[in-house]
Amino acid sequence: MNNRSTTAREVIGDYLAEQCTVIIDSEAELRAGENVIHKVRVAVRRFSSTIRVFADLFDAEQAARMEEELVWWAGLLGEVRDMDILTQRQQALLAELPPELILGPVESTIQEELAVQRKQAMDDMLEALNSEHYRKFIGMAHHWRSDPPFTAAAEASADSIDSAIKKAKKKAGKRLTKAAAARRADEPSDEMFHRARKASKRHRYAVEAALPVWGSKADKIISQRKDLQDLLGSHQDSIVSAAFLRELGARRGIRSGQNGFTYGVLYARELAARDALLDELKPFL
Repeated sequence: MNNRSTTAREVIGDYLAEQCTVIIDSEAELRAGENVIHKVRVAVRRFSSTIRVFADLFDAEQAARMEEELVWWAGLLGEVRDMDILTQRQQALLAELPPELILGPVESTIQEELAVQRKQAMDDMLEALNSEHYRKFIGMAHHWRSDPPFTAAAEASADSIDSAIKKAKKKAGKRLTKAAAARRADEPSDEMFHRARKASKRHRYAVEAALPVWGSKADKIISQRKDLQDLLGSHQDSIVSAAFLRELGARRGIRSGQNGFTYGVLYARELAARDALLDELKPFL
């Protein structure tokens, strides 16, 4: 695609249309219980990120209204997806633990707890699918797919989006540097790393949108951002997992037939994983 003859409207519009299509077409799959929640959640995040990073290209009022709806839907999908991630992480932790350190029905207790929480999250999401709120949201998604509320700025050359992408990169870098500095100083940093991860995702998605005009340059950046995203994602997962294990161990570990020891061991392993983050981040700092 030629940057000089292509407009920002075409490049960003095509990227938005892809995300809208995933969101719109997912309803039947979600109702059928198919494993598409992660795919849809990512599409929602890409959509929201595009509105934020390229804010000058869109009518502010309509963009704010759409982003509010995307946050709502992402939250419902996220509750289910988070349970899936937490389940996978607990399974991996237990698989790595020597059998002699597993005291009591730890695995079945964890599975039971997470199954209950996931069912509730799934029920909430399916209930939302039947709501008027969802119908309005999907109606908005159809509108954004066919006729996004672009401003006059979108008629500029595709090269004009480069400055917004550079700004997103700068913000991601600043947040990561500040989070790392806070961790080195032994100051609260978990939330800072979480914000750095979100900023890194926005930069990655912005580069994805530019792929038709950036070509191989975009491929390299996307790969690097994904590696960082995976690292920070694992860190965030360890935080969530540690909190889950601490709460569950304190509540269930004192019951008859249970033993809190293994929950404590798993909790300690998650803390150790968090402590290794700075070393793992060296290639990105």
